[in-house]
Amino acid sequence: MDNATVFVLVVAIMSLTGISAIAQHKYYARTVRRLAREHDEPGHVLVTGRGKSRFRGAIVVLVLRAGDEVIKAAMVLEGASVLARFKPRPDWVGRSAREPLPGASPRVAAAVAEARSRVPGRRVRKAPGGAGVSSRP
Repeated sequence: MDNATVFVLVVAIMSLTGISAIAQHKYYARTVRRLAREHDEPGHVLVTGRGKSRFRGAIVVLVLRAGDEVIKAAMVLEGASVLARFKPRPDWVGRSAREPLPGASPRVAAAVAEARSRVPGRRVRKAPGGAGVSSRP
């Protein structure tokens, strides 16, 4: 292969990567907007969280009752590619986000913990090591 062919191949791969990243972002935004529209009620909040590992990640979108963090709706995206899609988790509805959730991988559990940390009004105190620790159970 000559330099021009390699250059064209690299540009094509980078373009496909950029286009697929934009498509995944739009899919994420559509999912969040749809959940926000469907669950726009007083006393409920929509929060998101992300859990990562070396090769795969997870994103959760939760609709919670603000006071007790009971799940009203949950969507989970778990995977390693831009082809990953959100899956509803109806088995989590009615459960507390403070408790371990059934069928949650370590990445999803980390994403739920991050989402819980974003609930408005949640008090966070500093731990001796400097990391934030929730003052609520």
